[in-house]
Amino acid sequence: MAVSSQFAMMLSSGLYMIITLALLFYISVYMTLFTLGIMLPSFVFGPSYGRFMRDVNKNISDAKAKASEVTEEAFSNVRTVKAFATEDHETMHYLSMNNNIFKYTSQAARAYGVFQCVTTLIMFGSLDALVFFAAYLNRN
Repeated sequence: MAVSSQFAMMLSSGLYMIITLALLFYISVYMTLFTLGIMLPSFVFGPSYGRFMRDVNKNISDAKAKASEVTEEAFSNVRTVKAFATEDHETMHYLSMNNNIFKYTSQAARAYGVFQCVTTLIMFGSLDALVFFAAYLNRN
């Protein structure tokens, strides 16, 4: 049942897109081509950002798992850690794992900031370009 529902939604969306493009081409061929050309960077940038963030989030999850493994091992063998006086070693090991998590989350935060900046730039830049091009077409 879910597949038929999604197929119906895909068919409906595809038909809507075709009719909308046909109407836009009917109204103004140049404006439609210009609009499609301006939208191209967002079509390329979005999926590439998604793939990059998927890899970064996988690295974050892996780093968290390793840090949890270190703490679990130290706490489960607390007598051994105490007997051999390796508290400082275990602390430094956990600190290095925590620094890896920080490195990956900082990378994710920077990527998100760049994504928001580029998305806003594309959105408002394309709007400005469309208004400018519409004024240019109106003048001619």
